Amino acid sequence: MSLEKIKKVGVVGAGTMGFGIAINFALGGYPAIISDISDQVLQQSLQMVRSALALFVEEGLITRQQADDAIRRITATTNLAEVAANSDFITEAIVERSEDKRELFNKLDKLCPPHCILASNTSSLVLSDFGSEVNRQDRIVITHYYAPPHIVPGVEVAKGPGTSDETFDTTYDLMKKIGKIPIRVLKELPGYLLNRIQGAMSREANRLWAEGVASAEDIELGVKATFGFRMPHEGPMGHYDLAGIWKWPEDARISSRSRQVSGAAELSPEADEKIRQRMMQGKPWFVDPERFEQAIEKRDREYIRRLKQLYRPAEK
Repeated sequence: MSLEKIKKVGVVGAGTMGFGIAINFALGGYPAIISDISDQVLQQSLQMVRSALALFVEEGLITRQQADDAIRRITATTNLAEVAANSDFITEAIVERSEDKRELFNKLDKLCPPHCILASNTSSLVLSDFGSEVNRQDRIVITHYYAPPHIVPGVEVAKGPGTSDETFDTTYDLMKKIGKIPIRVLKELPGYLLNRIQGAMSREANRLWAEGVASAEDIELGVKATFGFRMPHEGPMGHYDLAGIWKWPEDARISSRSRQVSGAAELSPEADEKIRQRMMQGKPWFVDPERFEQAIEKRDREYIRRLKQLYRPAEK
């Protein structure tokens, strides 16, 4: 199904993630219907919608008119069949249990019109498990938002084994249309992409705390004040570029890499060799070597602005 044919969306699960996902669609111009099993939960969800949009207005992110329009686009119901009948794209945002998601996907598969795309907001489970029994294998997909989903811009878009390229591309384009930053995940695996990276950091932080290397307070402060400070501008590949590691002598690059992976999850021989070969090439991932100095100046300007905002507030 093409992006142009998506006119109405549904969100099943009105909790912490569901209300924020609905906000994204409503601000993007789509009528969004939220469903849950309890009227009380739905009323709480609609109140969270109003509060979140009021904060957006207060902070100047949107206008009062935009907020009012978004609120009018969001409706709620306990009737799952009503959501199914009135949606071209449905996002599941229920509890992170495979059996619950499987039951819901099977119900939606029977209730929804054939063209409807079914997306899951799972952060760790895989479609080949809970979505394995649905008939529309080509029209199921992952859209993993990060909390709070109406604020954090990134969304992982991932395929299941049967997801068609058309569904994958339409979902990617839909995320862009509603103002999100979609990240393509090309292989199905538990935790997908970014939770695995985040999880590796969390495991190491907990290990260092447990072994008495540093207090929880200093670990938290260290992450936020060092590479966390850099992260709005650069990820791990961008840091390799802007730190000039690609310009180091080959033995220094390989030695640095060996120290970084010490104690990390074991790599397959194939992955290890692929990374080693990439490091040996001595070239950046993204930066044009001929414009390296300009890239450094751009980075430094952004760093200074962030430094002033976060750590050097102007005196009043």
